[in-house]
Amino acid sequence: MPKVLAGAALAAGMLATGGGAALMSADSRSTAGSGIVRIAGESGAATRPGRGASATPESASLSSTLDAPTLGLADSVIETFHDSDTNLCGTQKVHIDGPVRAFEDQNNVIHLTVSDPNATGWQWTGSVTGFTNNPKTAALDCTPVMIGNSGNTDPSQFDQKTWIQAIHFAGSTVYAYGHQDYFGTRTNDPDCHDAGTTDGLPYCWYSSIPLWTATVSPPDRHVDFSRSAATPDHVAIYPHVAYPGDANTTSAGWIGYGTPSNIIRGRNQDGTLDGYHYMFAYSSSNYAGQGKGVCLFRSADPTDRTSWRAWDGSTATPQFTQQMKNPYSNTNSACALVQPSLFKSYLRSVVWHKPSRHYIAIIRNSSAVQYTTSTDLLTWSEPQSLLVSTSAQANYPVVIDFDGGDYGDSNFDRVYSNGKSYLFYRKSIASGHTRITRRKIAVTNYPADPPGSFNPN
Repeated sequence: MPKVLAGAALAAGMLATGGGAALMSADSRSTAGSGIVRIAGESGAATRPGRGASATPESASLSSTLDAPTLGLADSVIETFHDSDTNLCGTQKVHIDGPVRAFEDQNNVIHLTVSDPNATGWQWTGSVTGFTNNPKTAALDCTPVMIGNSGNTDPSQFDQKTWIQAIHFAGSTVYAYGHQDYFGTRTNDPDCHDAGTTDGLPYCWYSSIPLWTATVSPPDRHVDFSRSAATPDHVAIYPHVAYPGDANTTSAGWIGYGTPSNIIRGRNQDGTLDGYHYMFAYSSSNYAGQGKGVCLFRSADPTDRTSWRAWDGSTATPQFTQQMKNPYSNTNSACALVQPSLFKSYLRSVVWHKPSRHYIAIIRNSSAVQYTTSTDLLTWSEPQSLLVSTSAQANYPVVIDFDGGDYGDSNFDRVYSNGKSYLFYRKSIASGHTRITRRKIAVTNYPADPPGSFNPN
C-alpha cells in the first residue's frame, strides 16, 4: 500500500482568519514557528509547509510515513435499526430523509437524530449498550424534536423547510446545523418546475445552512430545537448570491450551500487537536461562478454561527478568510471546491482514525458506498468501495462509533474500530416504506484503538 504523510497537516497558512474574534483568539493559542515537511514518495524539493513544533527537525519522527487506514465491513450481518412500517409512533411513520447524527449529553445519554421528508426531526436515546445490543434497545422518542417545515414563502428569510444535518454538543446545549431550502414547487408557483413532470421550467431552488439549538435538561431526555435567532439571522452559511427570481434560477440543483457533513475536530501533524472544527458543505447548481462540489468551512467555536470561514482554495498556503454573509446586504465570493474530480456529490460523514493519523470520508457514487482518506482534509485518496449498492439500497451513509462518547468524543467524530463502529444508511423498501439499516465496520490494517482515559482525543 502506498505511504502518505503522517498526521493531519493543516498547514501554517490555515491559521489566518481574516476577521472574527473567535477565530483570532484561537490563532493566539497556536504555537509559533513553522517548518517544512517532506512528503513521502516525492523527490527533489517537493515540500509542504508545516506548523509549529510538529514540523521542526527536532521532531522529525512525526514526519515518518504511516499507511492510510483500510475500511471494511466487519461481518455479513445486516441490522435493521428502525423500520418505518414496524416501529410506529401511534399511526405515525418515522421515515429517514437525511443522515442520522449522534451526540452524547452531559449525563452520558446518547441521542441519535434524523429528519423525515417533511423536515420533522426525531430522536432515539439510550446508552452505548442500548445502541449496540442486537437487537438494539435504544428508545424512539415519539415527540418530534424539531418542526423544520415553516412554509415560509419568502426566500430571503431562509426558512421554508429545514432538515437536521450536522450536530455539535457543548455544555448542555446541542447545536443543529441544517439544510434549508426554498423550493418554488412547494408553493405551486406557475413559474417553477412542477415535480414529477417534464415542463422545462426552472427549479426555483435556493439553499442555506441555518443553526437551530436545543437545551438538554436531565432527567428529561427530550430536546426541542428552535431557531438560534430571528430569521434570517439564524443562518450560518448563506448563498453567495441573492435569490435571482424564479425565471433566472437554474433548470436543476439549488443555488447556495447545503447538505453539510458532520462537524469534525481538526488535527495537527502529530495528531493533537488544532483548536478548530471543520465542516464540508455542498453546492449543486453550478450558478454565478460557484462550481458544483464541496466547500470546506472552519470555525474555532461551532457554538457561534457567525464564526464559520471558507477555505480559499490554496493547498500550499491555505487560508480560511471568507465569511458567507447575507447576500441581500453583502457581497460574497464563491467558495473554493475541494478536489472536485473526486467529490461530485454530497460528503456526508468524516471521522478521524488516530493510529494512522488520517481522516476517513464516506461518499457514494451510482454503484457503491465508498470511502477516501486524507491527512489534511484537502487532498484525498482514490475512493475505495465499502458497500456495493444502489442509492435505493443504501443512501445517506455515515459512520458512527459509539465507543467514543464517554471519553471526550461526545460528537462521535472518531473511529476506534473496537467493535462498536457502524455504517448507518437508509434503505428504501417501497414507496412510503424506509429502514435505517446498519453494518458493523472495522479498520482492517490496524489493531483496534480502544477508548479510555489513557487514549484521549
